[in-house]
Amino acid sequence: MEMFIECLGASREVGRSAFLVHTDKNVMLDYGIKIFDESGKAKVPLETPVKPDFEVLSHAHLDHSGCVPMLYRKDNIRWYSTPPTRDICELLWEDSMKIMGPAIPYTLSQYKKALKYWSPMLYNQVMHTGDTKVRLLDAGHISGSAMVEIEHRDKVLLYSGDFKCEDTHMHKGAKFQKDVDVLVMESTYAKKEHPPRKEAEAQLMKEIHRTLQDGGNVLMPSFALGRTQELIALIRSYDKDVPVYVDGMGRDLTNVYLKHPRYIRDADRFRKQARSVFMVQGIPDKRAATRKPSVIISTAGMMNGGPVLNYLFNLNSRSKLVFTGFCVEGTNGWKLQNKGYITKDGQDLSVDLPIDYIDLSAHAGRSDLLEFIRQANPQKIVLIHGDKPEEFAQELKEKGYDAVAPLPGERVML
Repeated sequence: MEMFIECLGASREVGRSAFLVHTDKNVMLDYGIKIFDESGKAKVPLETPVKPDFEVLSHAHLDHSGCVPMLYRKDNIRWYSTPPTRDICELLWEDSMKIMGPAIPYTLSQYKKALKYWSPMLYNQVMHTGDTKVRLLDAGHISGSAMVEIEHRDKVLLYSGDFKCEDTHMHKGAKFQKDVDVLVMESTYAKKEHPPRKEAEAQLMKEIHRTLQDGGNVLMPSFALGRTQELIALIRSYDKDVPVYVDGMGRDLTNVYLKHPRYIRDADRFRKQARSVFMVQGIPDKRAATRKPSVIISTAGMMNGGPVLNYLFNLNSRSKLVFTGFCVEGTNGWKLQNKGYITKDGQDLSVDLPIDYIDLSAHAGRSDLLEFIRQANPQKIVLIHGDKPEEFAQELKEKGYDAVAPLPGERVML
């Protein structure tokens, strides 16, 4: 029986990752949502042509996990992930129901059923089902993130999910893999090289120290998952005394990180770092954060809601905004960096504060993607999770690789 992949999302786009791999089993890889779509409405994966036998989730970011409860509209299937991924999903799915309201693509009962049908998988644990083997490998992206290896009749398929090869403060980088027949790989930064990590960190600390010495605050819009924890660890690694306030869902997710110490590079160190920052609990803490020079790490990372908007208009003129993550076009974060205003309650509000962007991406950059391909030396490459993966596919073809960038709904024979 020939292997093939049904591409149900994240094909020539970023968001709603969902891929059905057919061996002697139907294995669903991820099942995410695309929140920031050009239409203004969230997009879900295409309908699966057949019932999955089981689901394997690479990690908890909503563009990979946000529609998993939808699988429980009709079917009761098992889904597998690392323990941190499961706990993070519970928080993110519950929060999504509050934020999206009636637009959420699943019900409360489906959310509860999904949690009931979870089973744990640890890194390097091999699951045998029929003639198919499944193994998870550390992806170095966020807590519990995994690359998924599927072996069927001596053919090895590797699904990268989101991955990072370089060490960060929170995680060891993903290891390059060898002897891969089919590589299904993210191509988020296929055309971009990230700056050297140490240089970016030094630049960030320089901006922090300069702004605080001038009497201002450094406001850092931050993704609650992954980036908030990395910023806590990064800042504390360089400076144990600078006041740091953490607001938004990043507080709860930091607790999940600490609940699963094996999935952190140095759990004892991070526990001390997390205890040394102020976890904002109410209005008095919010006021204290802006009353004196400090660093404020707050959701949302793209500024479309969350406590970060309230902080924005309570900063003094000596303060500064520092973005460390990508903002989708049309979000407040993108508008602020490119147009100098945000939209709140239907009103465009100008912001007269200096803004910096310092790249601390949790994804592999161009050179690491190319090195990963070189070492894996696959017979076939399926490029996904990127804005223009077809251009990267053409580049790889010219290097002698069999590379494709499928469209949504396309079946790729392997």
